[in-house]
Amino acid sequence: MFSRKEKRPPGTDTLIGQATTLEGTVDCETDLRIEGRIRGSIRCSRNITIGETGVVYADVEGVSVVIAGSLTGDVIASGSLLIESTGQLNGNATCSAFIIKDGGQFNGTSSMGDAKKASASASVTPNSTAAVSASENGA
Repeated sequence: MFSRKEKRPPGTDTLIGQATTLEGTVDCETDLRIEGRIRGSIRCSRNITIGETGVVYADVEGVSVVIAGSLTGDVIASGSLLIESTGQLNGNATCSAFIIKDGGQFNGTSSMGDAKKASASASVTPNSTAAVSASENGA
């Protein structure tokens, strides 16, 4: 009769706007949408969306991760990872489900399975972002 709903922290979701540049660690308990620039690390207990104007140089950890902009760094998603047709991921991906839409770009390695175990063993630090040079991409 009554269903248990997941408790969400009070307040609004977090938005990093298009005209915003942030350096450091982002740790949030709400959904996160990035339209600006972030360099560092991101750990979110909910969903992360990198919008078309978003540029991120960070290791990212969340439930579901959607990339419509650019991400250079490793991703750990306990749920799904979606790279939109405008999205680009340069780094490694650990997730339960991985979708790359036509036109989306992925340069790295992927591991499917229990991302929670990978998260427990991985350390997200601002200096551990992946750097992909033109020579590594065969250009």
